[in-house]
Amino acid sequence: MPRPRRLRPQGRAATPELEQHTVEGPASQRLEAFVRGLRPRLSRRLVRRLIAEGAVRVNGAPGRKGTLLRPGDVVALPPTPTLVPEPERAVPVVYVDAELVALDKPGGVRGHALDPRERGTVAAFVLGRWPETAALGDPLAPGFVHRLDTGTSGLLLVARTAAAFAALRAAFRDRRVEKTYLAVVAGSPPPRAHLDTPLAHDPRDRRRMVAAHPGERAWPAVTEVETLAVVGDSALVRARMRTGVMHQIRAHLALLGHPVLGDAVYGGPPAPLAPGRHALHAAELVLPHPAAGRTLRLESPLPADLRALLRRRA
Repeated sequence: MPRPRRLRPQGRAATPELEQHTVEGPASQRLEAFVRGLRPRLSRRLVRRLIAEGAVRVNGAPGRKGTLLRPGDVVALPPTPTLVPEPERAVPVVYVDAELVALDKPGGVRGHALDPRERGTVAAFVLGRWPETAALGDPLAPGFVHRLDTGTSGLLLVARTAAAFAALRAAFRDRRVEKTYLAVVAGSPPPRAHLDTPLAHDPRDRRRMVAAHPGERAWPAVTEVETLAVVGDSALVRARMRTGVMHQIRAHLALLGHPVLGDAVYGGPPAPLAPGRHALHAAELVLPHPAAGRTLRLESPLPADLRALLRRRA
């Protein structure tokens, strides 16, 4: 790839300097793919947003979704947007050592930004407190080795070194991490349930996961559910994930007929919780420590908002 050329801003009102790249090769290619090749750490969502905002220019004009580039075209990119550190945010720290950090993410708070210009994420807190994480993984989720949905509270792991990042990612991928959740669900589930329904993206809404049909691209998903208490017309359940599919517990509990309270995406009844919050909590992680050669057990008790929810349901 040719060395980028810089465009110098002219005067006080000039825009930030742009980085120019000349397209090479005999075949045409889409603008989105070209930009992602130049900035591989940027998410597809962010690249699309930058193109939609006109921040990416092709031969001096704003690029558009679906623009096909040809040899000789010049693509100008703005500086890579960066996450603003927010060390002052109130995010409880459950455990910290030289290799990793475990946080207790509040429900209703984004774990990571979809755009670096967003504020108020756990990722911004992490970057402010442990700046070494900036070099690890997704720049919008620095050091994150797994994710929690915005509405879910509880344990979130962040690596502080490259070795720990690789080791923890491998542990999650190889299913060597035991993940236990607590949820307040609608109705009275059976005392125990074993759910092994493969999940697929809902073709009508890819933000949801549904039971897979034959021939669809699907992910194996296994969840063990235990009912701990029935409270009025709801129940507190413990769910253990044997796999790690997007929205796995939420989707499986909905398929069981007992969706999580406040989870409108999966048919959960409304609940008096903070905006964006649903009644799901990541309560325990058991994993191999990436450096110390021992088993690390991390726990987070049911948070106050979900305890209050259960009292109101009694």
